[in-house]
Parts: sequence; structure tokens; C-alpha cells
Amino acid sequence: MIVATKKSDQVQVLSTLKLKVRPVQPTEHDLTILQAIATESFIATFSPYNSLRSVVEYASDNYNRPKLQAEVGAPTSRTFFLESNGQPIGYLKLNWGPTQTETNFPKAMEIQRIYLLPQYWGQHLGNYLMEYALSYAKGHGFKQVWLGVWQKNQRAQSFYHRYGFKPVGTHRFLMGDHYQCDDLLSKEI
Repeated sequence: MIVATKKSDQVQVLSTLKLKVRPVQPTEHDLTILQAIATESFIATFSPYNSLRSVVEYASDNYNRPKLQAEVGAPTSRTFFLESNGQPIGYLKLNWGPTQTETNFPKAMEIQRIYLLPQYWGQHLGNYLMEYALSYAKGHGFKQVWLGVWQKNQRAQSFYHRYGFKPVGTHRFLMGDHYQCDDLLSKEI
């Protein structure tokens, strides 16, 4: 059982989900599930603001099997499933060293992705993955973590700010035929 409370308004969220974080293995089974979660979560996040064609093409280019297999096998990256009652419902991707998507943070760890299937949004399960990421960073001697978050993703922006992440820059990326902008956020641990 997980109990999450917010002091200011005494909100309690109770869940009977049996949650577990486990490393994604470079097997056909795990890669198929990883690809499905990445694609579904990405499309649900970006399609309200972009053409469906652009979003699907981006997901196809960035979450294809060979790319995900390379990510899972990289020595300076770790990918973990969040499982509920034995079923993967989301994942976490961490990078450091040369695997990071930006070179501005040479001694930090990047939280590249915290993705949940859309039906699990709003249930505070991202907290579980964030706590795991911060614990992993501390346990591996990192003093700083950083991430990029799309400027229009207010749900994620609020989540990261609650954890004390502060703006340190921006990054542009191409979605279809126009650029999107991520805020780069950082936190000392």
C-alpha cells in the first residue's frame, strides 16, 4: 500500500497497487513493452498540440526497436520499468557521461524520461519513479540531476518544480516541420 499526503490541504491518496521498479532487459519481450509504453505516452502528451502525423513520425523515429535496444544496452544509461501488480505501466530512463542528451552537465545525471501510460496519469505514480531516480543518483555519487521538459507540458512542469528543480536553460527540438522548446531544469542533491 502506498500513502501519499500533501500537508497544505491534507490530501491523502491511497492505492492498493503493488508497485515495483525493475531494470528493463534487452529481450524481445521487454523491448516490445518499452516501445508500446514510450509510443503511447508520447503520443498522448504531444498530439493535443501537434499534428498526429508529426507526433507519430517522431515516436516512430525515436522509439523504434533498434534505438531502444541501443539505449537499454548503453553502459552509461539505465532504463527501469514501473510495474503495478507485475505489469509494466511506465518507465524511467537515466543517463550520465556521454549518453546525456546535453553536454552542459558533465558530472550530473540526466533524468531523460519518466513516462507513464495515460490511464495512470494523475495517480501520483510519477513520484515513485522520481524518488527512485533521486535515490539512484545519490547512491551512485551524483551531486546534481537535470532534465528537459516540454514548455507546454504544464502537468510535468508542475511536478518537477514541486521536487525543487530550477530552470537553467532551454533546448529546441524538431517535431514535424516546426521546433518545440524544452526547459532544462536542474536540482542539487
